[in-house]
Amino acid sequence: MPKTIDYPRTSYIGAWEVAEVVDDTGGKCALETCARKLNRKVSGSFKAIIGSAVKFGLLTSKRELLTTTNLFRRIKHAYDKQEEKIFHREAFLHPPLFTQICRKFRNRELPVHMFDVMLIREFGVEEINAQNVSKAFVDGARMVGILDERNVVADIDQLAQQQPRRELASTEMPINAFRSPEPTRSASNPATTVSPDSGVLSTNGIKPDNPLVPSSRTRDAISSLFGLDTDDLDQETKPEFVPNGGPANVFTTPDATDTTRAAPSPPSTAINGTTNEPASTQQTATPERALTPSVSTDQTSERAYAIRINGPGIDTQLQIQDADDLEIVGFLLEKIRKQLTR
Repeated sequence: MPKTIDYPRTSYIGAWEVAEVVDDTGGKCALETCARKLNRKVSGSFKAIIGSAVKFGLLTSKRELLTTTNLFRRIKHAYDKQEEKIFHREAFLHPPLFTQICRKFRNRELPVHMFDVMLIREFGVEEINAQNVSKAFVDGARMVGILDERNVVADIDQLAQQQPRRELASTEMPINAFRSPEPTRSASNPATTVSPDSGVLSTNGIKPDNPLVPSSRTRDAISSLFGLDTDDLDQETKPEFVPNGGPANVFTTPDATDTTRAAPSPPSTAINGTTNEPASTQQTATPERALTPSVSTDQTSERAYAIRINGPGIDTQLQIQDADDLEIVGFLLEKIRKQLTR
């Protein structure tokens, strides 16, 4: 009964070239087709190369049909040179004899000058193949980084800890930053949900109506130009309800509101020269307005002026209470005049 040879008799580079030829034909080809592409005949030496490729785990041979393995495809499609070297090392150590030699001479110098004799005496290699196996091991070990220039064999168990990079892309789905958080359901009533934004309970998943008017004001370009910031207008409290009021009473300034309320009924003058407010005005006055300093309606109506300018890109209203405010109006009108004369 012939002895089974479980070690490669040719070099690793020759086995890799044969595997590349099989891969070029689609990953499968006949033995004769592979030999023809290499301009060789199907001889004993060519079959020895095919046998070495099978021993290194690069090819499978079944009924003279050669097929590339997953190990070959991992080497071919490696991400970088480092990962390719790791897979080449795995293929080189695929034969049990080469793994046994590396473990025996771990971190020790390999006796290259008498390595073929050692293969015959200690590892059971046939004498006719000892020299070829010795050359195949030394050349392949240098190529995959196991044997250095001083002929010292590296620790293959430590090298095996260098795990290849299996994947580059993350398998987790990215979080949708534009998706609003789902509302949580109430424990007492499953049909009632709590809105995550406002915390208001709504029935059947219907949120309460939001106001159509935005809460924040846009920045006025003209007021910013003259230093009249309107940021403090956003902090105004909601106006209280006043009887016989309307939109004019809500959106006007407090001084203008007092003037409007006092206009229908003139003040009654007493004998001693003091002015008394009408009864309707005294009844509608709130406690907050009682804290403000009282100004006579005649003086307010005479000195309260307002200018509103509307135009393309301009919507501003200025209150004029003294002569210094007229300079700001003059600057504004001069700027509008320059825009019109361009």
